[in-house]
Order: sequence, then structure tokens, then C-alpha cells
Amino acid sequence: MVFEKELNSLGLKEKEAAVYLTCLQLGPAPVQAIARKSRVVRATTYVVLESLQKAGLVTHYKDGKKTLYSAEAPRQLMRLLEKEREVIDEKQHDLELILPELQILMKAAGGRPSVRFFSGREGLHAMRQEIIMYSKPGEMIYNFTPADHLNAVFPQDLDTFVPQRVSKGIMAKTIFTTQSDKIRDLFLSRTYNEKRLTETIYVPPERFPGSSGMTVYGDRIAIGTFTGKLMGVIVESKPMADMMHALFDLAWEGAAFCTEVKE
Repeated sequence: MVFEKELNSLGLKEKEAAVYLTCLQLGPAPVQAIARKSRVVRATTYVVLESLQKAGLVTHYKDGKKTLYSAEAPRQLMRLLEKEREVIDEKQHDLELILPELQILMKAAGGRPSVRFFSGREGLHAMRQEIIMYSKPGEMIYNFTPADHLNAVFPQDLDTFVPQRVSKGIMAKTIFTTQSDKIRDLFLSRTYNEKRLTETIYVPPERFPGSSGMTVYGDRIAIGTFTGKLMGVIVESKPMADMMHALFDLAWEGAAFCTEVKE
């Protein structure tokens, strides 16, 4: 049946999709008619209709001695996605609650730094999501960002990662490079910085070449390369993160001094 596959992808089972589509086509109808057209056994159709009613996709009413079933407006299907989002949000909340304990278990294996490798665009995306997950509200993260290369891999970065960071109250200091005057002016604008809880310093690409970026957050360092074979690594080590934070501060002071001299 047309659209049955799409409804399956939204979470409806095969028979639920068939019965719902039949209800849309028939309008108010008794179980017998719905079962016949959808090719679902009558006894099963009753069970499926009850399931669809609980999902808010079908209603029923009495017409004399008959019980008629009618599909709700197709827009009600959006509720399926909303429920899915609610479940995912709940699972994410539960995971965030146990992450500290899981990290303790990992560290109990010894004092060695934890090193994890990621590959491809999805791997880099997972790394960036971890930065959000492990950073706490009010904390500062520190970025070395080749903006042109990053934007080539994540063209919607300002519409996804940054709003997630801002909504959690995570601040950022970023040393960036770009060949684009438009991007440079955007990243340096006061409005941009205030809305995105960001401080930025521009360094010309010739002074700071490369297609890899780095973020220092908490006791972790995330390094990703955005050209050629996309890949990244996260190192979890407080001494190493502290060292990279100190190096970032030195680079920040140097870049700020050069900017002042130039002006």
C-alpha cells in the first residue's frame, strides 16, 4: 500500500500502517469494512484499532447500533516523532546521570591516559557531541579552529553545535583562521560573541597554517582533521589537558599582543 513503508519508518507496525491508511481512505467505517480493505484479520483489526486509538491516530463513535472508526488528521503523525524525541531525551538524561560513575570505572584500570580514535564525518560529529556532553554549564572550552576547513565538513555548524553549547551555558574562547573576510568579520563582531558566549581572536592562515582543529575541555583534548581522510582523537588526561590549556593561554596572549601592535 502506498505510504505504508514511510509509516513503518515513523514507528507504526505493518498492520497498524495498513489499518490507519485504510481508515484514511474509507472515512468513518465499521470494523468489517476496515478489515476487508486492509486485508487484516477482523479479530486482529480490533487490536490494531485499539493501539491506533492510544496513539491518537484513530477515534470511534456510535452510529445507532454500529461502532464506526475514523482516522484522525494525518498531522497527528507528528506526535509519533514527538514521543520518539521524548524517549531519546529521557535516555540521554539517564545516561548523563551515570556517566561520572562509568568514567570512574574506566579510570580505575590505571592512571594511563585514555585515547580514543574516531573516523569519518560521523566520527568527528560524535567527538563534537561529546564536548557538549562532558562540559558543564559555566565552564569554558578552548578552541584552535581552522574555520574554512571546519565549515566545509560541517556547513551547518552555527545552526547545530553552537546553539547546543550556548543552550547549556558553555562558554568558549577561540583562536581561528580563515581566508574569508566575511567569516572573519562575523566571528570578531561583538554581537556574534555576546550571543554565542564566545571570545575570539583571528590569526592569519599564513601564521597558523593547517587543516586540523583542537578543543581543550575539562580534562580532555579533542583533535580533529578536516581535510583528506577525516579523523580525530580524544585524549583524556588531566595533566595533558592542563598543559594544552596553558599553551592555549600563551597563544591567546601572543595573538592578542600581535593584534594590538597591528592596530
